[in-house]
Formats: sequence, structure tokens, C-alpha cells
Amino acid sequence: MKTKNEDIIKKLFESKCSLSPEERAALNNYEYVNDTFHRQWEEMSEEAVDLVREEKILNGIMKKVRGRRFSFINKSFYKYGMAAMIAVCMVLSALLLMKNSGEEIIYVVNTGYQSMDSVRLADGTKVMLNAGSRLTYPKEFSGEKREVQLSGQAFFEVTPDKTHPFVVKTQKMDVTVLGTSFEVFSYDGDEEGETVLLTGKVKVEVLESNQQKGGSYVLKPNEKLTYSKTDGISLTTIDADAYSSWRQGKRMSFKNETLEMILERLEKWYGQKIECAPHIARHYRFTFTMHSESLDLILNYISHSAPLNYRLISNDHYIIEEMK
Repeated sequence: MKTKNEDIIKKLFESKCSLSPEERAALNNYEYVNDTFHRQWEEMSEEAVDLVREEKILNGIMKKVRGRRFSFINKSFYKYGMAAMIAVCMVLSALLLMKNSGEEIIYVVNTGYQSMDSVRLADGTKVMLNAGSRLTYPKEFSGEKREVQLSGQAFFEVTPDKTHPFVVKTQKMDVTVLGTSFEVFSYDGDEEGETVLLTGKVKVEVLESNQQKGGSYVLKPNEKLTYSKTDGISLTTIDADAYSSWRQGKRMSFKNETLEMILERLEKWYGQKIECAPHIARHYRFTFTMHSESLDLILNYISHSAPLNYRLISNDHYIIEEMK
């Protein structure tokens, strides 16, 4: 029996967007939702978010579905909305946009600030997305390779298929596997990217650019490849399970990690800039697990655990310095 749109929307709010691909596709195919979404997508830039208009749009959708205005939605519901999420899937989680490319159906999942989402692909592969990430993948895989595109941070548990390699394509590198579990940290526009292997084997092809020569590298379990425009390419041995532990509890967790690594994740999680000199960021290490703390509280903890000071220099820009 086909799931009703109102039941899907109810599930969306109760479980923070943990819908199946079929349910998400059905919701995006709902005429009123689909028309509203695409109209607003064209009208609004990615940088500008009109919170008043978001509320009007969402309530308009709800009124169409249920015939009445929804008043139970907390105001914080809108706080971390993005222009691409204003139609329905704005619940600090994910939006799935379905696009038709000829006969091929393509899904696009975006996660907002301070949110994570999991996706199961057609071949059974499970993907956990961290904050501020975008995953593009087909409804069904066809051809010799299983290809997806990523901007952001994601952990993949790939279903084995020796005849159809699984390829994660990013702006900086392509990661090819047959069946394994690994993490990719590669946001469009950033100067650095990482691939961390937990099990199996992956081949990482670093794409050539004006600043960096390309190359192909095969990783073994507990190895991390780091790409940097300034420092080049490096391979290090780590505890991959601990390094990617965020995937398990759906919360950010760090175990004896450098401040440099931690700040990169905090910037993506909170959507704010945190500036710190490289020699300081690479010197100090911390262990902690985040719950629902504010960025101020996290930086306060860091500053009380090491001889560091932090200060806010604008609405969304912090700086961390050593105590003098």
C-alpha cells in the first residue's frame, strides 16, 4: 500500500528526516512540495536565508497537506536552515532532491549544520554523512562502476562487488574500492582533504591541479592519506576506528586528536570560522565527545585544558592563540 504524503511528513518531523529513498522521492514528487521547492531554489541564493519566508513556505506546505496551520514547530527548527532545504527537509538534518537526467534518476542529499544523516544506496552500501555535506548518487547503479559524488565528510560501508568497483568522486580525489569501509573528508573549496581506511583496501587518485601534481595511492587498514595544497600529500598510520567514531554514535568524538583536525570538524559542524596558527594547531591534542554544547562552550573547554585563549572577532569568526 502506498504511503500517504501526510504520513511521510509526520514521520519526517518525528524522526528528523530518516526517510527511505522511496519515501523521500514520494515527498519530493508531491506536486505542491515539488513546485514550491523548485521555485524557491531558483529565487534564493545559497548564502541568503530569509527565515520569515522559510516559515511561510513551510506552513503553506503544511496547510496544503493537513488543511491547517502548524503551530507546534519550535522556532529553533529554522535556525540552521539552508536555502536548499526550505521546502520540507529542514529539520537540522537532510534534504533529498530528486532530479531526472534523461531516464536516470539522481538523488542529492544535503546535511545542514550540527546534523548527520545516513543513506542506504541501491547496492546495499551504507553512507553516514556528517554536517554540511552533499552526496549525489543514482537511484540504480548501471555500467561498469558504481559512482557517487561527495562534497563533505562521509563514512562508507561498501557492499562487495568485484565486477563493479565503487568510486567516490570529490573535487580533489577519486577513491575506488571493491568492498570495504572508509571515510572521506573533502569539502569543495577547501585546501585539504583526507581518506581514512578502516577495513579492506582502497585506491586514492589525487587529481592534478595547478598547485599539486596528481598521483595514485593504495591504502591499507588504519592508514590516512592527507592532501594539502601547501604541504602536498602524506600517508600516516592512525587508529581508524577511533578517528571515524563519529559514525557510530551520531555525535562528534575525538580521541587524542590534534587541534588542527578538531578545528576543521568544528568549523563544518557549527558553520563558523575558527582561526589558529598552524604551529599551535598541530602541537596540542585533545580527547572529548560532543553532545549538544555550543561552540563557545567547546572552545572554553579547549582553552582550559591547554595554555590557550580564544576570542570572538566577528559574529561567526573566532581566533585561538597561545597565552602570553
